[in-house]
Amino acid sequence: MKNILSIDGGGIRGIIPLACLIELEKVEGRPSREIFDMVAGTSTGAVIAAGIAIGISARGLMAIYRNLAESAFQALPFWKVALNLGNHRYSSAFIEKTLDEIGADREINSLPIDIFITGKNTVTSRIDFFVRDNEGNAARWGRLPLKDAVLASTAVPTYFPAHSATLDGKTHTWVDGGVGVSGNPCYQASVEAIHYSAGAYPPGDTRMLSFGTGRTPHPINAHKAGFLGWGEWVLRELLEDASEWQTFVTHLEYGGSGRIDFRRYNLDLAPDVMDQLGVEVPPGRDVTDIGLSSLWAIGLLQDIGRAFARRIDFDDPNGLFLRSTMGGSPPLF
Repeated sequence: MKNILSIDGGGIRGIIPLACLIELEKVEGRPSREIFDMVAGTSTGAVIAAGIAIGISARGLMAIYRNLAESAFQALPFWKVALNLGNHRYSSAFIEKTLDEIGADREINSLPIDIFITGKNTVTSRIDFFVRDNEGNAARWGRLPLKDAVLASTAVPTYFPAHSATLDGKTHTWVDGGVGVSGNPCYQASVEAIHYSAGAYPPGDTRMLSFGTGRTPHPINAHKAGFLGWGEWVLRELLEDASEWQTFVTHLEYGGSGRIDFRRYNLDLAPDVMDQLGVEVPPGRDVTDIGLSSLWAIGLLQDIGRAFARRIDFDDPNGLFLRSTMGGSPPLF
């Protein structure tokens, strides 16, 4: 059986799938790189996928990830944000430094397992898929350093600057792979595995574990919302819906047909779900307010991740999604 790991984007909420992977490594008695044949990720998921491909355990990644988040999400001085006209509010320098320290300066082709990272090309407006070269694909990105793929995928517009890299004499510029429909890369990774891997992932003998980073209900007062309120709500809904539909289409096309044993793990970040998990939210805080850069929530996210991980039966082919009754989305399948 070939095994694929897929991790959504979600900023600091990547702590949740990391906690689940720590539990999985306990169950399996080995690190994630020895469990999975392919690791796929977008944005924060790309950071985790890269760490696994390099050979860092989930527990080791959690320590690195916490330090990375606390440093990377230190806001630039107001004058610097003003000078860049609001292009970005954080620097990617610490992310790049961390990637160098963990050995992510190697080419994608040199990795011992397959990797799949997404980046939105700002010139072509297409999603580029950073994968190892093989006979079944276009052999385009395998010589790109892994750190460039990660920096491209984590370049969330208005958060971090766009990332540029030169390959074969041509310079490319990317932003976060979650701009569009690839914030949840499970479908694209499935297509890559089944159709563009030169037979490395046989249909019917491939399993995918797909981890979300928690979703939040976005209620809005439709009768009183103004221009800015509606704009923010529409953007959030577009991103959340894209993730949900990636899950649905993957289940329908690959899971339902038996080509991939597809298992999805996610939860609504809502008060009633916290009650189910026995997680106490700090006084004065709202779990639905956890955003991409909510440093105040690091400890809470670890508690949520551990509690959620304890609920997972990794032998259950149905995966696990804890849904809220307070505005969470209905199941798509």
